[in-house]
Amino acid sequence: METPTRECCALTDCPWCNRTDLACHYCGGGGRWSPERPVTDGNGMITWERVEEPCRMCAGTGKEHRHLPLD
Repeated sequence: METPTRECCALTDCPWCNRTDLACHYCGGGGRWSPERPVTDGNGMITWERVEEPCRMCAGTGKEHRHLPLD
């Protein structure tokens, strides 16, 4: 199922959402990613499973949102 990216994140006047030249390097600009999460089985053994979810690093916008100030 193809999920469209969001127009912008929850920040008011976000300088990153106004840009279109940088795709998010976590999701590749798709707005979704597949990180791993820990899962414990009945014996207490921890394993990892992939999950598909909206990208948390760009809030599903597909646009780069770095923690560094803009150039």
